[in-house]
Amino acid sequence: MKYIGHIILVLCILSLILSYFVITSPQEDSDTCSSCSDPYGMYIDGVSLTTMLSGDPDVFRSVDPLDIEKAVDISIYEMADSIRLADLNDDVVTTDQSSDKTDEVSTDFQTKIVLALQEANRNTPRYSAREYSGSTPDSYSLLEKFAYVPEEWDQTGGSPEHCGNCWVWADTGALQMELYRQKGISDPLSVQYFTSAYHNGTGIWACYGGSPVWFADFYNITGRAVPLGNMNATFADSAVRSENGESTSVPASDIQVDPYYPIEEMHAEMIATNALYEERDISNETAIDSIKSALISGSAVVIIYTPDDWDPFMDFWENETESAVFTPESTQGATGNDGGHAMLILGYNDTDPDERYWTVLNSWGAPDNRPDGTFRLDMDLDYSMQNPDGVNSFEFYVQNVTWGDFTSL
Repeated sequence: MKYIGHIILVLCILSLILSYFVITSPQEDSDTCSSCSDPYGMYIDGVSLTTMLSGDPDVFRSVDPLDIEKAVDISIYEMADSIRLADLNDDVVTTDQSSDKTDEVSTDFQTKIVLALQEANRNTPRYSAREYSGSTPDSYSLLEKFAYVPEEWDQTGGSPEHCGNCWVWADTGALQMELYRQKGISDPLSVQYFTSAYHNGTGIWACYGGSPVWFADFYNITGRAVPLGNMNATFADSAVRSENGESTSVPASDIQVDPYYPIEEMHAEMIATNALYEERDISNETAIDSIKSALISGSAVVIIYTPDDWDPFMDFWENETESAVFTPESTQGATGNDGGHAMLILGYNDTDPDERYWTVLNSWGAPDNRPDGTFRLDMDLDYSMQNPDGVNSFEFYVQNVTWGDFTSL
């Protein structure tokens, strides 16, 4: 699955290489694993992957999204599993090995993976709007409080072919804003630390894409946010392409982890904005107010954007200025999606009722037309928009963080 000319979008948000994803739960004893002889009997949390291949994602409503995350860690599997995976991969792809046919089947399978995770994410906690004393301001911005160097806030390294860890950039930004919101500490955090340490920086690792839920779980387990100023903590994996089987260029053991900011507990919360997905009435204004609530309270909001056609956004990003407003729309005749992209909402402005917008920080550096690395996103978009294949066009998250004891810092 590739967006021609813009490989940067390929791997963001669960754009996993087909040959790695189709895996089962960790290896069980062969005497008790009745399904092990049949690759189509593989399962995640008791749900057979056959249902995913058949396009029936509803059964994944019973699955914890973290179980899917654990299943894609190939380091937990033994060689016998790898052999079975290769056999299953051959069956799933196609006997027609032409590039067009392979892309078509891979795209279809990837969509089924995304839909499965989308169903599992119904079990992700929902964000509860925080109380705000006083009237909601017409505009608000966290951008000046966000510690970053625009030209260095860049997953691409200036190349269209690079690591697909946009989700790590956006979620690290959200974690960083929580450090400022709760502790008053304006210190940039390391994207490389997560990229190097997640699944040991190899296999299905950070450059393959992921989700805010998986991001939070990593820090919930490791319990430390590493400052960017630590030795070897600056981002160095922009040129790494996971689809070539590459691993991180910075082993996690090379990164100085002390000092660090202790994390006691962390989890992602989805902001309910999509009425179709939530299966209840949610007006656009309700969705907008929920996002504003998070921003006004000092939390950055992670947005995952999955269009059915990347051309309009890429043209907008490359040719418009930061004062222009992007309005996402469905593309007539589109049949699916070509990967998602995670970014960070850091503010809004609705002083002009005819041109209300969110201020969004991208992770593609600061080109000449975008010195802050930002763009304006139409606030009056359709929050219930879905692609023709059922994938949500937009999802919004906050990171709920409980910090540990800072007295020793």
